[in-house]
Amino acid sequence: MSLGWTTPEANRGYSAPGREKVTQLTDIAEVDKIRDAVPDIKESFEIGREGEPGHPNQWPEEQGDLVGFKKTMLSFFNQCKALHVEVMRAIAVGMDLNSSFFDSFVDVGDNTLRLLHYPAVEKEVFRINPGQVRAGEHSDYGSVTLLFQDSRGGLQVKSPNGQFVDATPIEGTCVVNAGDLLARWSNDTIKSTIHRVVEPPRGEGDLYPPRYSIA
Repeated sequence: MSLGWTTPEANRGYSAPGREKVTQLTDIAEVDKIRDAVPDIKESFEIGREGEPGHPNQWPEEQGDLVGFKKTMLSFFNQCKALHVEVMRAIAVGMDLNSSFFDSFVDVGDNTLRLLHYPAVEKEVFRINPGQVRAGEHSDYGSVTLLFQDSRGGLQVKSPNGQFVDATPIEGTCVVNAGDLLARWSNDTIKSTIHRVVEPPRGEGDLYPPRYSIA
């Protein structure tokens, strides 16, 4: 908790279970209402661009298993930043634009690395709380999201006909999800995808094991 998430402007640090409720709702009172009733069952740790004036990253003390954490996370952040630039170049070509068209919008690396943990949860929680999910349905607000997920499952994407379909994990891959900003940039030629994380598709006794992902 000493590394707690501070402000929306910084968007860095630890967010405890029950604090966040991702949703498409815009009314704060309505968001508070559903967060109190069926909060998302997850916690996260946010890391942004290092050296941002006034918004420092919240790094834990490096001891034990955390030795090398900062170096590893910054290296991965930079790998994803480079991949982001390449994906946007491919999208530019697909839109009949110069391949470098988006470079000046994304090359600063104004990105957020989210380490997500969905704790183990009893199946009964989903039965007694209608509407309970691990993460509520929402669209992402950026250009693209690169999502690295484990094999646990539960991620679903809303299809054009309004039905949710499983985004089944495929080993050795990452999911590339279009966000609201890319939808605007492309005049909705590329859709911002509604998605959510629900209980896993397969039964594993009375307890669902934890799920980990990195966005």
